[in-house]
Parts: sequence; C-alpha cells; structure tokens
Amino acid sequence: MADLKVTVPENSQNILGIVTIDASLEKVFEAYVKEELFAQWWCRGNPMKVYRFDCRDGGSWHIAEQSEDGNEYEFTGCFHEVAQNQRIVQTFEFLGMPERGHVMLEKAEFVSINDRTTEIRTHSTAMNQEDRDGMVASGMESGWRQSVEALGKLLESDN
Repeated sequence: MADLKVTVPENSQNILGIVTIDASLEKVFEAYVKEELFAQWWCRGNPMKVYRFDCRDGGSWHIAEQSEDGNEYEFTGCFHEVAQNQRIVQTFEFLGMPERGHVMLEKAEFVSINDRTTEIRTHSTAMNQEDRDGMVASGMESGWRQSVEALGKLLESDN
C-alpha cells in the first residue's frame, strides 16, 4: 500500500508531500535511483522513454511519458545530491511549457518508520507562486498519486 498527503501552503511557492509506503527504506530508495525500477512507476506507471538517467550528485535526467491519450510529455532535471537511503535533491521541469525556466527545486527525504514502512517527505519550491499554482492546477496531485500507487504496486510485487 502507498498513500500520499499533499499540502499547498497559502501565500507560498511550496508544495509539500508525504508518501507513506509499505516497503523498507532500502527498497523505496532503490526504486528512486535505479533506472529500470524508476521507469516502471514514475510516470503513473505509463510507458516511459528514458533519454538520460544519471542518478548521482551532479547527474541529470530526461524522460518522456507516453500517456494513454497518445501524447508524449517530456520532463528533465538535475540531481544536486543523492545521499544513499537519506535524501535526493533535484530540479524538475516540464518541457511542454511555452518557454523554458519554470523549474522546481525538490528535496525528498526518506525516513524509516519501521522495517516495513517508509515515509518520503517531499518539499518542492517553484520559482514563484504563479508557477506553483500552475503546477497545482495542472492536475499534479492526481498524477503524483497515480505514480505513488504504481510505486506501491511495484514494491508489493517485490516482497
């Protein structure tokens, strides 16, 4: 099982999320940093093209989701820090915007609640409140929830 709680603070550029997942911290972290696992859940479980996935300090990523409606949606970012089983700090950008530069800085902290439960505490900051609100209005929470559910199913099958 995987659960997501999203908070969008008023008068802020932030989006906060807490994912609670029934899997060990090591398995959850591995699903974030290993390309073959990441590609199975991140885009809501939809097929994904991976152009680049170099998950290390200073690495970068570039993927395209192939959605059920037949469209392709590209995303990219840079990894600033990948601290084994602790945290990932990265940027995130949707490439379908009319102009580049609507980048979010994201920090995901991985916390072991017990041997079988992990929390992922995410703090995302947009360049400005308008960008943050646009992200929220785009259906971000629904897509995030679908990805979390796909992650839960992937890790469930791994037990």
